[in-house]
Amino acid sequence: MLLLVLFCMILCLLVIAAFIVASIRRKRFAYDVSRDYEYGQLPKSATVSLRDGELILPDTIGANDTVIARINVKSGWLGRLVMPWIGVKTNRGEWRAYVEHGGNGARYLNLTDTFDDGSRKITLSGNRVSLPDQEVELSVYPRECLSGKKILVLAPHADDAELAAYGLYEKHAADTLVVTITAGEGGSFHYNNLYARNPEQMQAQYLQKGRMRVWNSLTVPLLAGVSSENILQLGYFDSTLQVMKQNPDADVKSTKLDTADVNLFRRANTSPLSKGLNGGSNWRGLVNNLAYIIETFQPDIIVSPSPNIDAHKDHQYTTIAAVEALKQLDYRKGSLFLHTLHFLSDDFPIGKSGSMLSLPPMFGQPFHFHSVYSLPLNKEEQNRKLLALDAMNDIRPNANGYADWKTMIFRGLNGLRHHVFDIDRDLVNRFVRSNELFYVVPVSDVHQEDSYQKIVQCG
Repeated sequence: MLLLVLFCMILCLLVIAAFIVASIRRKRFAYDVSRDYEYGQLPKSATVSLRDGELILPDTIGANDTVIARINVKSGWLGRLVMPWIGVKTNRGEWRAYVEHGGNGARYLNLTDTFDDGSRKITLSGNRVSLPDQEVELSVYPRECLSGKKILVLAPHADDAELAAYGLYEKHAADTLVVTITAGEGGSFHYNNLYARNPEQMQAQYLQKGRMRVWNSLTVPLLAGVSSENILQLGYFDSTLQVMKQNPDADVKSTKLDTADVNLFRRANTSPLSKGLNGGSNWRGLVNNLAYIIETFQPDIIVSPSPNIDAHKDHQYTTIAAVEALKQLDYRKGSLFLHTLHFLSDDFPIGKSGSMLSLPPMFGQPFHFHSVYSLPLNKEEQNRKLLALDAMNDIRPNANGYADWKTMIFRGLNGLRHHVFDIDRDLVNRFVRSNELFYVVPVSDVHQEDSYQKIVQCG
């Protein structure tokens, strides 16, 4: 009898604990996970029937097109505890697309490169989420051939180019120019065991951090095959671009170092292009330098964060500066390939490394783009991207207490707590996926006032 009572008590405690965990996980998202995602600008290219987990794409869709499917999902109770996912299976392979804990309603599934002309049948399976029979709307975008196109990748900080577009620029390394805007000397105090927390030592730490990140920005693209002549570091200071924009002619000092001299970090450049860089740590100089780079390189594609959906101010103002440079030059050819690394609610993307990357949660907020470009990455390409990111000092485990047993225990327990209660915000896991995703805007939009205002609107 006593054992039965004890068993019932333990069972009740487990049920209560499961309910608490499920509630916490659901509330970790900054939005209502039971709402439909809303993308009013997506075309309704075709409608197909999902029956018993199978759908067949029409012959009008090319195997090289970007294909986004709007599908309704309903999480089961277990999906509140463990993150649910949709399995995608075709004759070309298997993929996963994750759904929020307790997610319900319309979601967008990226079916690009999962099928070929020989077989258009796609099997979908719900894991801790149900996929009822339904009519599925497809949004289809013909995918532009980038062979021979010049690609300019703008990275607000070291590692941003790699997180967003390493696969893209590796595939087109001979035609790519990677430009990093800031030295990235700011952020957290990394090396407690190397530097004391007094003013002199803190300055030394942030200076060394900036030097390391500058070195990362100039060397990691070499792994992809980008020529050293096509790698630039502009040397502006971390977390200062918005202030520079507000005072366009004033030199803005580093928030961590007692200097406004951009040559402190810019002098590390070896590319002949760096000889044309000029001006101080001010907005006017940034726009003029980007105009010089664009005019010299003549890009067909400019990869940069979307101010609409990337919440990081340096990311937003990198693109705003580039757009001002395009207007200054009256440059009209090509496309902007926009992306997000710090989504508005920082809840995107979710799920495990290697899974599919699709459209983020949107509920009618302003988001300007004309089409979507999805680039597939096979497992070996994902591995190379991960190793490139591993070469970035700032997103690797640092040297602080690395071999100390107390630190290791703390990290283990903290990691367990994070795994149970939180959403994975590790950038490497979040952006090494089976594809890279870009939101395409014609450069010509920059020169139309209404479209220009939509592009530069900060989320």
